[in-house]
Amino acid sequence: MRANENVQKKFKIMRALSYVPEERLGEVDNFIKFILFQSNIETRNKKDEPATLAGIWKGKGFEKIADLDKEIDSLRKELSDQILTRHK
Repeated sequence: MRANENVQKKFKIMRALSYVPEERLGEVDNFIKFILFQSNIETRNKKDEPATLAGIWKGKGFEKIADLDKEIDSLRKELSDQILTRHK
């Protein structure tokens, strides 16, 4: 029964938020952050963090290529030539 009461409280609070004047929403946000800080709860969930692809190619051998940009350009030209020859 306690879980049901908590869900009802949360819905009541969310409904009340729709009546808070826009110019006071910052205060509400600060108050919630303060309560979370006092409770030692992280204010940002891991799922809310933006995804990053930084470092996914580390250790895959690309660091051994002296001029990566030149190599990419060369491969693009080669692929483009192959496509063009195929569709003549």
